[in-house]
Amino acid sequence: GNPDLDPYKAWNFDATLEYYFAPEAVIQGGIFYKQIDDFIIDAEFENGTFNGVAFDEAVIPINGDEATVFGVELSYGQALSFLPAPFDGLLVNLNYTYTDAEGDVEGRTIPLPASAEHTFNAVLGYEKGPLSLRAAGAYRSSYLDELGSEPDEDRYIKPHFQVDLSAKYRVTSNVQLFGEIVNLNDATYT
Repeated sequence: GNPDLDPYKAWNFDATLEYYFAPEAVIQGGIFYKQIDDFIIDAEFENGTFNGVAFDEAVIPINGDEATVFGVELSYGQALSFLPAPFDGLLVNLNYTYTDAEGDVEGRTIPLPASAEHTFNAVLGYEKGPLSLRAAGAYRSSYLDELGSEPDEDRYIKPHFQVDLSAKYRVTSNVQLFGEIVNLNDATYT
């Protein structure tokens, strides 16, 4: 760590509209804006001294200067209870977020660390009686993870998509069986 770090300071604005077009259905849209001072990023340094300790190579968290974040969120969720049985237990949920985030650090303008430009989630589920099933897919685009000693040495995390499954069955009012498979498609995080 770095005991000399300043804490994040931010000013935020969020606005959301929701439209309930059916008893169990909603469409939502929103925008957000943030101005952040003293954001924190891990930076790689070579041949130096930190807190009295000499190093050849070290990753040290540092404060950035200012960052701005602008984004748009869209989502749709609906229980498909109008379908004939047994399909009346189906439900769907989709959401997407676009984020434009960048900041200044050490004379450079960079993407805000850990801020993916695109994120998307989709859930297909079934909920009826004692049974609850979910299949979820989650995607996020690449993002800056660590500042290198030179811009071409910055480390980015690659785009990621994973699928998760979960199932619940209520045996009695006090007993429920639960199972989950996380990262069914064995997506790597790199």
